[in-house]
Amino acid sequence: MAEASSQTRQLATQKNAVRLNKPVLLGIFGANSAPRAMIRYPGGRIDTVATGDKTRLGQVVAIDEDALHIARNGRTDVLRLPQQGQIASTLRPRSRPSAATNAV
Repeated sequence: MAEASSQTRQLATQKNAVRLNKPVLLGIFGANSAPRAMIRYPGGRIDTVATGDKTRLGQVVAIDEDALHIARNGRTDVLRLPQQGQIASTLRPRSRPSAATNAV
């Protein structure tokens, strides 16, 4: 297994880097044609999801290189990866996935 980059090591060891009382997008991985995402829920449960999966947050409609698009109650929300030096963000409303996504 390859060793993690210095940036990855730094992000992985930050104290209080994510808000544990909100859903957090931990990572996106897999092939471009079939990406998967890892979500951590407030209770500590972690799920791995793909486009089309139903989650506690809604149905996954797309996975970008840095975001998860979730449809719920007639709208689409976005859960983004935390950036260096930023506390993890919460779901943000968005009208629809961009053309660059792999929407169903």
